Amino acid sequence: MPRSYIVSFEEVACSSPQDLIQIKGAAGKMLQILGINAGMADTSPPTNQQFAIRCRFLPATVTDGSGGTTPTPRPYDPGDSAASFTALANNTTKATTNGTATILYEDGVNAFQGVAWMFPEPPEIGPSESFVFELLSTPVGTPHLSGGVRVRELGG
Repeated sequence: MPRSYIVSFEEVACSSPQDLIQIKGAAGKMLQILGINAGMADTSPPTNQQFAIRCRFLPATVTDGSGGTTPTPRPYDPGDSAASFTALANNTTKATTNGTATILYEDGVNAFQGVAWMFPEPPEIGPSESFVFELLSTPVGTPHLSGGVRVRELGG
C-alpha cells in the first residue's frame, strides 16, 4: 500500500541559488513526486522580486549536493512507518548526474505569491535516482523561505 510523506524546510535564509529539496530513490521502492511548494517566511515584507525555480529528474549516477541539512520525511498518516527514502535540503552545492537530467517543471515565481504545484502525472523516481526542487536565481537580500515536496512511496 502506498504511503505519502512531506519533506520540508522552514524559514531558511536564501542568499544564493540552491537545491531546496533533493529526494533520493530507495532500494526496492519507487517514489512518485506529487507536488512542491515554497513561499516567503519573513515577518517583515522583503524586497518584492521574482525567483526562478525548477524541478529536475536526475537519472543514473547522482552526486548529492552539499552544504545543507538532511530533513526527516514526515508521514501524512501518523500511523505509517518511517520512509525508506532519504532527502537533503538547502544544499548550496547542487546535485549532479552522469545521465541526462530531465526538466519536469520550471517557472518564475513572485516572492509574495510563492508557488504550489501538483504534478498532473507524478514523475517516478527509482533506486539510485533523484528528484531536485531548485532555486535558480540569486535573491535580493536574504529572504527566508519555507516549503516542501510531497512524496508517495510505492512497493516493499
